[in-house]
Amino acid sequence: MFKTNFPQMCSVLMLGTPGVGLLEFQLGMVKEYLDRGEPVVFVTMDLLPKDLLGSMERFGISMDLLGKDLYVIDYHSSLLGNSDDREPGDRGKVRRIHDLEGIMFNVATIFEEQKRPLRIFMHTLSTLFLYNQASVVLKFFQISTSRIRSEFGTAIVSVFDGVHDEKALNHLVALADGVIELRFDNELNRVLRVRHMRGMSVPGRWIPFEIAPGGDDQPAPVLEWK
Repeated sequence: MFKTNFPQMCSVLMLGTPGVGLLEFQLGMVKEYLDRGEPVVFVTMDLLPKDLLGSMERFGISMDLLGKDLYVIDYHSSLLGNSDDREPGDRGKVRRIHDLEGIMFNVATIFEEQKRPLRIFMHTLSTLFLYNQASVVLKFFQISTSRIRSEFGTAIVSVFDGVHDEKALNHLVALADGVIELRFDNELNRVLRVRHMRGMSVPGRWIPFEIAPGGDDQPAPVLEWK
């Protein structure tokens, strides 16, 4: 079973090779936090809500939590020019926004509802790079994660490695409190490492992991350490 112990009130950048399972890794974390009773906000920039919710259900995340301890903010639809206010299956509880400013507005509103620290996921900054200059994405990351860690909780933000300007990625790494890297090794096995975590001592070694089906009592896919 996948376990994490990230501190609250911090920003974590997840770097991943395309296809390695960035989304699945995040969903494994989402399920763990929800199982522990922690409120989760998921900002989708790369998936339509119906696809994201379908993936969540396959990970065993109950849709009964939607709008209670699980909140989905949809920015992807606006990037596609989709003006529909609702999609089938989201029960009208997905928060749709039309600009980047709407992300922090909704996060602040959710925090006022919960009145406790949030775990805030964003997938993925790579989509923003397609629609904006690198300077805009860097500014968004700096301002949003700074506010989240000072007021609202933990930001866990993903970006694909090897497809963007190296200078921009290095800047993101410098801005984050912690960095997790996911990649394939020479034999195409999935491995990860905690590159750094501010204020903590981390081993920095590559650790094998896999995305595999669970047992009979948990048929949904889970992230597993080897």
